[in-house]
Amino acid sequence: MTLKPLMETTHFHDLLCEGKLSRRDAHRVMATFGIGSLTVHSMGERALAQEADEDHPIFFTWGGYDELEFMVHYTAKYGREPNYNFFASEDEAFAKMWGGYEPHVTYPCGPSLKLWYDGGFLAPIETDRLSNWPDVMQVFKDVPHSVVDGVRVYVPEDWGQTSMVIRTDLAPEYADPANQTWEALWNEKYSGRLSISNHAYEAFAIAALVLGIVPWNMNEAERIQCEELLRKQMPLNRGLESSFTERGQAVAAGELIIAVSDNGLVAELAAHAENTPMEFAWATPREGALTWHCGLCIHPAAIRDGFYEKAHDIIDSFISPEAGAYEIGNWYYGHSNVKSYAGFDEEFLNSIGQTSKVEEFLATAQFQQTMNEPEVLANRWEELKAGF
Repeated sequence: MTLKPLMETTHFHDLLCEGKLSRRDAHRVMATFGIGSLTVHSMGERALAQEADEDHPIFFTWGGYDELEFMVHYTAKYGREPNYNFFASEDEAFAKMWGGYEPHVTYPCGPSLKLWYDGGFLAPIETDRLSNWPDVMQVFKDVPHSVVDGVRVYVPEDWGQTSMVIRTDLAPEYADPANQTWEALWNEKYSGRLSISNHAYEAFAIAALVLGIVPWNMNEAERIQCEELLRKQMPLNRGLESSFTERGQAVAAGELIIAVSDNGLVAELAAHAENTPMEFAWATPREGALTWHCGLCIHPAAIRDGFYEKAHDIIDSFISPEAGAYEIGNWYYGHSNVKSYAGFDEEFLNSIGQTSKVEEFLATAQFQQTMNEPEVLANRWEELKAGF
């Protein structure tokens, strides 16, 4: 999900305190207000503690990614962190760079890579400069648009999934992973107890996968097919606007039996499930779960300004097993470095929708990419929700 900086701080405070933002959404929204971290410190405090230094590159990233644990290797080498600047959405970051802003290292996500490359914002990355590169899993090295014309321009760092949480005690036919499918969202047996994603790109991607259509390059005829399928699904939903916490509570109460969410909901439900007979599954749909990934790129300005080596050091620090272990254990995101998982048992990883068998787990994943004419999808999704 990409959140634009449109919330008032009081509204954000209410959402955060009421548990109405997922952990990932909260970190992204916080950049709007100059807040760097949920758990350790605020960006404002950090900015005061560290003056900008022209001898260090500018790292242009989401709020929260200035936590010290991500930059341990860089600070060990240089005695301080790089300079930080923050964005609240990739649209905002692109617009700022298109307008002439030139950072040295950036942190986009998969759907933005092609756009940012076409905009001239991605320089070559030399992986032989990255000591941790050999431990980055192949499934992430191969994500779309990370290599262009044989030149690597992106290093993946973290990841997560959008799938379904299913109350398997109430919908036992989906307990077997072999039976798990996005088609469950069209099962009229559970009408009024379903909840599809409220985000246009995810809803259309789910419909496309059900229809056997590749979501990322749909033509108009295929969009219409997805639209018609979604029109049939809409009356089956309990609602689309529920918050992260409300969604978890509804699943725990059995008011929702099948709900689309990111893997952060798994930890929420695990807490509800303690000492209860509730059973649920984090689905692995046969069509593939929607998988997001984000990572690091070098801006061409880093070469011009003499920061090419330090830019690689920032990347190397982020893909270290220490940074990965921190992110898994504290943010509940996955990480691209296989060694990051060494200190976690499978029970904990499963409780947050993760696993140590990452490459096997992602064998059928649908890595999110830029979709054709996203503004068309957004408008049609609003029409569908309005009943048209």
